[in-house]
Amino acid sequence: MDGKRRKTISVTSGKGGVGKSSIVSNMAYLLDTMNEITYIVDADLALGNIDIMFGIVPKYNIKDFIEGRKDLSEIITRGPNGIKIIPATTGAYELANLSEMEKNVLLGGIRSIPHYDFIIIDTQAGLSSNVIYFNSISEEMFLIVTPDPASLADSYAVIKVLSKKTGRKNFNVIINMVRDEAEAIEIYKKLLSVTDKFLRVYLEFYGYIPLDKNVALATKRQRLWTQDYPDSVATWALREICVKLLRN
Repeated sequence: MDGKRRKTISVTSGKGGVGKSSIVSNMAYLLDTMNEITYIVDADLALGNIDIMFGIVPKYNIKDFIEGRKDLSEIITRGPNGIKIIPATTGAYELANLSEMEKNVLLGGIRSIPHYDFIIIDTQAGLSSNVIYFNSISEEMFLIVTPDPASLADSYAVIKVLSKKTGRKNFNVIINMVRDEAEAIEIYKKLLSVTDKFLRVYLEFYGYIPLDKNVALATKRQRLWTQDYPDSVATWALREICVKLLRN
């Protein structure tokens, strides 16, 4: 067609507070700087926050599209550089569990996007029916895990349920908020030891993002840390993850 990579990936987590939306936003920015046409779908449909990450106020959102008031092209919002955002809404609890018809409308919209390299779906945390659905329509899935024992336990639950409900066997793991690579690998091995024992899945250690004060500084200002602190350790780590994604 046009030589574009055209890959849809989902980024998910067992629990909130692991930095998932921050990673999605900054990953999209870095991919865009690498000349990859990138869209973000904020799939936490009832409590979206991607717009907050970018410090923007969308005029329309995914609810307007699902309910037929706007075309998808009308709700797409521009972020920094060329990033394109399909924003969720806040407080629309009726979207927390989409009907089959609503899922089909949304999937049709996503599949109608004409030119892209990556569509990154930022799912909500946990295991709602929406989370299972968005992970089922993506070609690759990234699971964000932190050293918090609750994150490890919930990540195992996510892998177990998604492998059962979607048939997915391959999971890419990104370890966030660690001191160094050694700690990241230790966390990965802990998760691997449980999945190897009880599940028939393959976990790939895709990379890690170290603790970096610049992440909190930028996020507080509703700015991207990869943009404001291009030489920070977190930015370099996420850039490596993006390069690996392009290679694959």
